[in-house]
Amino acid sequence: MPASKRCISARIDPAIWAEDTGRTAAADRASIEAAKRRYERNGVPFPELRPCDAEGRDGTELPDCVKVYLPAPTGRFGVVFSVDRTSTGPTLVYLAFGVRQQPRGSNARTVYQLAHLRLRR
Repeated sequence: MPASKRCISARIDPAIWAEDTGRTAAADRASIEAAKRRYERNGVPFPELRPCDAEGRDGTELPDCVKVYLPAPTGRFGVVFSVDRTSTGPTLVYLAFGVRQQPRGSNARTVYQLAHLRLRR
């Protein structure tokens, strides 16, 4: 990764990641796993981060959360992180991975709904 790309470190719980990606088609898994390895090794590049809506139209509440789209820049999947601010600087804490927008009539949760539920646990 070029030194000019500033990144923020990320903590990804392997058990939660496995739970979330287990629902993903095998064809999509290779690029998603590559992104995870990059994030764990180098952090998440600031240009890829987007703020989450503090209050979503779907009733989700994700204050102080950010997201990335996979594959970047506009992929159908998303990863949501909370921001842990410590004395050594901010770190992204993995909340959820999943489809950003489910088809109308689907009962499956979006990545934002998964993140909302995990924030409330």
